[in-house]
Amino acid sequence: YDGPDSDYIGKEILIGSNENQVVIADVTDKSNPVTISTVEYSNIGYTHQGWFTDDLQYFIVGDELDERNIGTNTRTLVFDLSDLDSPSLSFEYIGTNTSIDHNGYIVGDSYYLASYRAGIREIDISNIENQSMAEIGYFDTYPENDNAAFDGVWNVYPFFSSGHIVISDIQKGLFIVKKNN
Repeated sequence: YDGPDSDYIGKEILIGSNENQVVIADVTDKSNPVTISTVEYSNIGYTHQGWFTDDLQYFIVGDELDERNIGTNTRTLVFDLSDLDSPSLSFEYIGTNTSIDHNGYIVGDSYYLASYRAGIREIDISNIENQSMAEIGYFDTYPENDNAAFDGVWNVYPFFSSGHIVISDIQKGLFIVKKNN
């Protein structure tokens, strides 16, 4: 860990998106992992997966069942982990559609979200410190609808230096796309 919390510099830190909460643990000593803290949020469906911003201050999490169970548009949770002993929910980003979110990854100022029936969504996070995110692009592999169901894009891989993004769609297979300016 080389993030903003100086108490844990050089430690091996686990951030777990564990079904009903986010758990932060020091796993430096594999025979004696130590829970540092946990953080919960309202309307938990299924805390699924998260990814750090480059500066390790924010951890962006998808809840895989809140859209289906609560009926909200795609909801992404942004946690402030600048103090690992006292993490907090910074804000919620509500997307433009009702699809279920799955896996999300950050490259620079973009958060790439696998959003099942709504395809891949690119969300600008350059103003995250002011609790602001905005969708700036998408590629929909399931144009039939954006309903909250488990069809469509399961995962994305946005890490190629070429700018190509690999998309795995449950029904339709593999897509390779590149952002068009």
